[in-house]
Amino acid sequence: MDLMTFLSVILLIHSALYFTDQFLKSCLNIPYMYFLENVGLTVRPLQLHWFTTAFNRAVTKWALWRPRFFKIWFTIGAMVVGLLLLPSIFLLISGLINYFRPVADQSVQALQPIVPGVNLPIKELPYYFATLLIASIIHEAGHAIAAVKEDVHVNGFGFVLMFILPGAFVDVPTEEIRTLTPFRQLKILCAGVWHNIVLVLLAVALGLSVPYILQPLYIHGRGMTVLSLTQDSPARGPTGLSTGDVITALNKCPVRSMEDWRECLVTSIKSDQMGFCVPESVVHTYDETIHHEMDSHPILSYLHKIFLKNRAFEGADGSVQCCSGDSEAHLCFELLEDRDSDKGVAAMQPFSCLPARMAISLSTKTCINSVACPADSHCLAPSLRNASRLLQITRRGQKGELKDDVLYLGPPAYLFHTVTLTSYIPKFSFVPLTWPGTLETLCDYMIKFSGALAVLNMVPVLHLDGYWIFGAMIDLFLASRCDQVTRRIVHVIVTIMGSVLLFLNIVLGIWSIL
Repeated sequence: MDLMTFLSVILLIHSALYFTDQFLKSCLNIPYMYFLENVGLTVRPLQLHWFTTAFNRAVTKWALWRPRFFKIWFTIGAMVVGLLLLPSIFLLISGLINYFRPVADQSVQALQPIVPGVNLPIKELPYYFATLLIASIIHEAGHAIAAVKEDVHVNGFGFVLMFILPGAFVDVPTEEIRTLTPFRQLKILCAGVWHNIVLVLLAVALGLSVPYILQPLYIHGRGMTVLSLTQDSPARGPTGLSTGDVITALNKCPVRSMEDWRECLVTSIKSDQMGFCVPESVVHTYDETIHHEMDSHPILSYLHKIFLKNRAFEGADGSVQCCSGDSEAHLCFELLEDRDSDKGVAAMQPFSCLPARMAISLSTKTCINSVACPADSHCLAPSLRNASRLLQITRRGQKGELKDDVLYLGPPAYLFHTVTLTSYIPKFSFVPLTWPGTLETLCDYMIKFSGALAVLNMVPVLHLDGYWIFGAMIDLFLASRCDQVTRRIVHVIVTIMGSVLLFLNIVLGIWSIL
């Protein structure tokens, strides 16, 4: 499902719910309104709201369960959030400055808008909904428990869906909070951000512990298991990769983790096509270069080497075609040697058409010239287009059985984008390949969304926690120095600055990804 189809489906569902709501209100006015009031459901254009008091008693029990613990807990939370207020603003300022730097000098943005189908794959939307909803619930639960601990009444809890954005909220009377001392206010106001920070730390700890938690079921760090391949992946095929294959090396470069996989691919892109030390006997036996048919007469062979070897085979893209057009298993290999200084290449042609799989499987090692090759072997490299590479992918089965190497011919970037890998190898056949990736992805999204909620709610913006937190901080530190009117003016100025800063970051962030 592409982005437009997904958004159209969501819009259709919202429209159907809204028009059904309006129809029932007009036809079944009293029974339907009574139902909505009892359930706590509100339907608005592109919005769904649900409010309930069902959780009030549970929250009260939690808050009174360990009163001394929660007193210390929320005191630490208020102090930690207070120390992070200015760094959160500097983070937005640095992000804003980063947008105006040259593209080559820009760093990765710490905060960036998420747009499904653009920088959020459609297939990962379930992670998006789950982690954002959990982060919102934990955030609001912090406010509720802290409010009960400070003897502030909690009216109820609610959940909201605004188009595709899930969230939660808690209804706490603002007037009751404002009657508290500034520091007691901060313990309530900072509780949501504090819980998001703790949630980030827990997600980081869980993500780092996944290899140890799953150790009874999976082997980690001994290769990369193929999870899936796209339908158009060049790595597919009878002799290509398949789901469950364990990749252990790429062009003799060991692959044990995703970092190794990326590094090996980047190395293959940045460097010239790697050569292979192929035995000279293999070249003489299996060479099918099309111009070799003229070598039957010594004079013709001499003239061919002088006049045709560098003219007949070079294409416009720099590659050399020395194989017949109907040979799919053969590749044109170029001799990587200094013919003047190496007396052993006199009998070797500059280009040889060889069966690729046989030549590479019989090669002893990789090379950049024949100096590193054993005796009676020569360094041969495939003659390919500028962006293409011949990559030798060493693999085995999940049970350790050996499998033939995969020869991938094409741009390395295609291989990276069309093959999904995991660094976990199941120990048992009944264990799914997807469990480690699912757990790590959930932790990754939890870190991103819970961290983003924490940062956004520390910025002084109207209707966000930062607005009330800065108001309480101003009262706490300026009450003895300024009157109430001056403090309100300072609060308004800080709020305007924070709102403009956040607005510019959002606008430029969306502009940069569209």
